[in-house]
Amino acid sequence: MRSARVLAAVAIPVLILSACSSKKSPAPSTTAVVSSAPVSSPAVSSSPPVSSAPAPSKTTTAKTTAPAVKPGATDPLTGLAPSKNPVLAVKIDNTYFEVAQFGVSDADIVFVEQVEGGLTRLIAVFHTTLPTEVGPVRSVRSTDAQLLPVFGRPGLVFSGGAGGPLADLAKTAVVDTSALGGDYFRSSVATGTYNLHADLTKIAKDATGLGAVQPIGLTFVKSSAAVSAGAKVKSISVVMEAGLTDFSWTGGRFVRMRNDAPVSDYQGKVEAADNVLVMHVTDTPDGTVDTNGQPSYLTQTVGSGKVTLYRDGHAVAGTWKRATATGRFTFQDAKGHALPFKPGKTWVMLAPQTAVVTTT
Repeated sequence: MRSARVLAAVAIPVLILSACSSKKSPAPSTTAVVSSAPVSSPAVSSSPPVSSAPAPSKTTTAKTTAPAVKPGATDPLTGLAPSKNPVLAVKIDNTYFEVAQFGVSDADIVFVEQVEGGLTRLIAVFHTTLPTEVGPVRSVRSTDAQLLPVFGRPGLVFSGGAGGPLADLAKTAVVDTSALGGDYFRSSVATGTYNLHADLTKIAKDATGLGAVQPIGLTFVKSSAAVSAGAKVKSISVVMEAGLTDFSWTGGRFVRMRNDAPVSDYQGKVEAADNVLVMHVTDTPDGTVDTNGQPSYLTQTVGSGKVTLYRDGHAVAGTWKRATATGRFTFQDAKGHALPFKPGKTWVMLAPQTAVVTTT
């Protein structure tokens, strides 16, 4: 039986953000972000031990301002059957690999962002399917406040943050769900900062102010002929200093790899994408530093740059641009035509100026 224990948020000037290294991927053991403003974190409930058996994901329809679905319409985030679910973005750890991530395979779009020390974190965007368990849930970054308004009024699932990023988030229409303590819980499969999980079906029901899904600038084309002229690609490797993300073209999808093996989440489902978008961006220090003097970065998703879309085992080069934080993206190929995303799931690599991208 779940206990009624609640952990109150404490206003303190220093936020400790663990970034423990795994045996498979080197990373600094501890990252501390110093903030001059109070730190918030969700009040959470303890949960019973998590079973080692795969847990099924659930789909829920939440009350939002979603309009009626038109005949023949497709979802703006997947190009597939439309969903009336809200959009929930979850900050998920991407440094601790002793225990698998929870629920990532169900995300419609996953952004990989660079944080302090060259490490990476995931912004997993859920809409079509809302799992009952996602995690490990981690803290907010300034990148989130600039990126997420493209989704309109999504909910953000996160655990605390430094003063600057929290202040930036508060200025947006993004819905802060961290006060929904009963919808966050501690898992028994890990310890420390790696065991906070969340139930998205509950958050979708309990959060107020969530908006309807809206287009973010993706154009979906079913036919693989749209990219058949592009170079063939069997593997993609994106290195962001200490963060490495690999994909292999396997079984008709780009499968996420680690140590030459497919990556599955705790539920037992492979993390794979129908589209991998390598979006070349500029990272700038946002004024927050860790105890080693390593700066935290704002990844600039307002502006323009080069981009490469990988789908159906081919690559198509182009450009991206976005005029404002509330505006949509424009993705175009070399001829000025819209990049043809394949209907399905998309991983977006927010590759900073220091990133190294290799393909075979």
